[in-house]
Order: sequence, then structure tokens, then C-alpha cells
Amino acid sequence: MDNNTTFKQSAPDRQQDEGPVPDAPLSGGPEQPGKAVGNPDAGRGLAITALVIGLVSLLLCWVPIVNNLVFLLGLIGLGFAIPAVVIAVRNKSRSKGMSIAGLILVVLSLVGVVATQAYYGHVIDEVTESVGGSEQPAADDTAEAADSSHAGQTEALGETARVGEYNVTVTGVDTNATQEVLAVNPLNDDPAGQYVLVDLTVEYVGNEEGDPWVDLETKFVGTDAKQYDSATGVVVALRDYDVPTLEKGGTAQYQVCMDVPADAVSGGKVLVEPTFSMQGNDGVYWAVQ
Repeated sequence: MDNNTTFKQSAPDRQQDEGPVPDAPLSGGPEQPGKAVGNPDAGRGLAITALVIGLVSLLLCWVPIVNNLVFLLGLIGLGFAIPAVVIAVRNKSRSKGMSIAGLILVVLSLVGVVATQAYYGHVIDEVTESVGGSEQPAADDTAEAADSSHAGQTEALGETARVGEYNVTVTGVDTNATQEVLAVNPLNDDPAGQYVLVDLTVEYVGNEEGDPWVDLETKFVGTDAKQYDSATGVVVALRDYDVPTLEKGGTAQYQVCMDVPADAVSGGKVLVEPTFSMQGNDGVYWAVQ
């Protein structure tokens, strides 16, 4: 027998000895375990664009006039940010955080534009109203200007003067009202000096509404060149804070009590001035005697 014939085997015999040949993998078969799913860079360009637009819009949304254009820019940013978020979520992209940050910045810029526009509009309305009022003074403003001539002057008891948005009359001053005040309420403390009781009548002449116990401040100016405020915690018969809110033309009477040193009472004055005022000399004095 030929040597070549002895050792030569047919292909089927070799296949039987070596075992079955594994099948070649088919293309398009199922994913192997551990293989990445989705596109990690999906939506990256949209996310970067939305983030840049959001940053620029947020920086410029507070600038007057410019923020009109920023609102349009913010709407464009939404057109990039929303698709970027959707694409990143669907593809499990690494740009998900960037796209969400861009969306937040764009929304904040739009809110900032709306807020600043409302604020600037309010300021412009106030300035316009102020300028218009100064150019065309109403009759009440003319009367107020005339009555302001009383500011800083000394009036006699019973005289009426304009103080802020009120016509004020000091109808009486009791410079030794200690016993009267203590009799009103047993909880009233003894004064350090002596109680001075001032009776006032006020008429609100403003255009809105007034609370005289808030709008007006009454003081006693002693001969020692000191001003004495109303006594804290002292209850009088006609309390100022019992006066209801006044409409235009409404009147009220109330009392104010001050604790004044005895040697500073004689020859003193009553000062009534607006509680909130831009000027320091718009109060009016009334002579006690």
C-alpha cells in the first residue's frame, strides 16, 4: 500500500475526527452581552447651542431695550434645548446634563425678561405720572402750594394750617393735664415731668385715603429747645389710633399726650408735621399761650 494512500483521509473523515465545525455568526443577529446601546454623542450639538444661547440670554435679560431681543433669542434657545433633551434621553447620550442645563438657562432668561419688563414699565409709568402732574398741577396741588406758606410759621390756637395732606387745627393745649390723664386709665404711669395734652382737629384733603395717626406726628417744643414726642403707653380719652381711615373731606378729632419737664412747658409750642416727608421744614407750629 502506498504511503500516501495510508495517511490520506477524506474531508468527511477529518470532519468526523475533529468534531463539528461551528456555524459562522449571521450578520444582523442579536447584540452580544455588554455591547453599548445608543449613540453617546447624540444631540451634543443641539445641547451646546442651547447652553450658549441660555448663558447669553441670562446675562442680557436685565438690560433695558436689549431684553426685547433677548426674549426672541430665548424662544430660539427653546427650539434647541427641548429637542436636545429628548434626543439625549432616548439615546442615553452623555449630553443629557448639558441639554438640561441649557433648557434651564433659557427658561430663566425668559422669566427674567418678563420680570424686568414689568418693573421697567412700572418705573416709566411713575415717572410719566410725576412729570405730567408737575406740568399740569391740579386745583388741589395749587391749594397745597398756597397752604405750604404756613410751613415753619407759628399759628395761634384755633387757627388752621395745611400740613401734608391735612388741614390741621390745634384747638386746645392743657399744659398741666397730669391728673386728667391719670384719671383716664389707672394703668397710666406718673410722668417724669408733667403731662401736656393737645387737642387736634384734622381734615383729610388728599386724593386717596388717610390715617392721621400714621401720617401726622405731633410734638411739644419746650423752652429748653428740645422736642418731646407723644408719651408711649399713655391712654387718653380721644386716642389718635381710634380714628378711622378718612376719605377726602373726612374730619376727625383726637388728643396727643406728651411728658414734658415742668420748667420747659411755659412758653412752649406744639409742632405738627408729616411723618414721612422729603423736606425738613414743612411742619407748622402753634403757640401754647
